[in-house]
Amino acid sequence: RISFVNDAEAFAIGEWASGAAQGHHRMIGVTLGTGVGSAFLVDGVAQRRGPGVAPDGRLDLVQVDGRPLEDLVSRRAIRARYGSLVGDPAATHLDVRDIAARARNGHPDAVRAVEQPLQLLGTVVAPLAVEFAASMLIVGGSIALAWDVIKPPLRTGMDQASPGWAEVFGLTNAARIEEAAL
Repeated sequence: RISFVNDAEAFAIGEWASGAAQGHHRMIGVTLGTGVGSAFLVDGVAQRRGPGVAPDGRLDLVQVDGRPLEDLVSRRAIRARYGSLVGDPAATHLDVRDIAARARNGHPDAVRAVEQPLQLLGTVVAPLAVEFAASMLIVGGSIALAWDVIKPPLRTGMDQASPGWAEVFGLTNAARIEEAAL
């Protein structure tokens, strides 16, 4: 049998079945790349409504100040922010991996280009995870390959929105980032 599901759901199910979320009854998977994908799972089954579940189980449908979340937290958002910060629209040709490399090297505009979107994501997702009673939040997608750069601002946003969240659920990057969706 073959089932077709949303790619973020496939990722979360893969991490639940054989990745970093193994053994977790309730978990949230977030994918960061061209947009923001998500899945809210209970025992490996995607939930599309209920306490703490984003509209239709999709963070990309969440609005922040009247704008879709993925307009503010995505590959294109980080690239645009970096170009704006350095004052060079041509800098938007850099990919997130290049901006992350610059952030690792202490380039202040690169650090800020990553910090703001990831802090925002943290402020959105932490209260949902607490209300959903998740025991784990797994982050995957191409941007998660820069986990060392994105985790600190993500945690900061989560701390601002839901102090004490770390006592309720864990935060980690995908264990099977390349093959979880398969």
